[in-house]
Amino acid sequence: MISKVKIILIAVMFISVVCPGCYAGITGKVIDAETQQPVEGAVVLVEWTKTKGVPGMAATESYKVIEMLSDKEGKVTISGVLDPWVNPPHITVYKKGYVAWNNEFIFPDYKKRTDFKWENEQIIKLYSFRKEYLRKDHVFFLHSMTHWGKLINEAYRWEELEGERLR
Repeated sequence: MISKVKIILIAVMFISVVCPGCYAGITGKVIDAETQQPVEGAVVLVEWTKTKGVPGMAATESYKVIEMLSDKEGKVTISGVLDPWVNPPHITVYKKGYVAWNNEFIFPDYKKRTDFKWENEQIIKLYSFRKEYLRKDHVFFLHSMTHWGKLINEAYRWEELEGERLR
């Protein structure tokens, strides 16, 4: 007969092998990078995808999308995904007047972001949009980093219109 300890040990080993793509829910806070003050009303969009097909003919499709606004303290709670076949999440955070934040790339030069880990108490720093940035480049960045979501699409549209207005 197998003891309870052995069953738990086997279960933990199985989960650690099968579930590297599992993402428990996390908490975070959106702040102004210069003032360190909370940013209320920032749009946070998280999308998980799955890759389907065979190598050379694979396609990625959306699996789960969540969208929320940061509260008056800048806090957000992101529910997770417990699916071993899901790809890492794509996260975009946006607020008018700020540069869009993405967990993979940094605007304006598309450097690979290395300071993000899927863990609790994330601090997401939003930088003010600078005069030297081109609005059309920011629109492209925002568009290329985001896929779904009513709030983020409204933000994208605002950026697009603002870029037209500034021409």
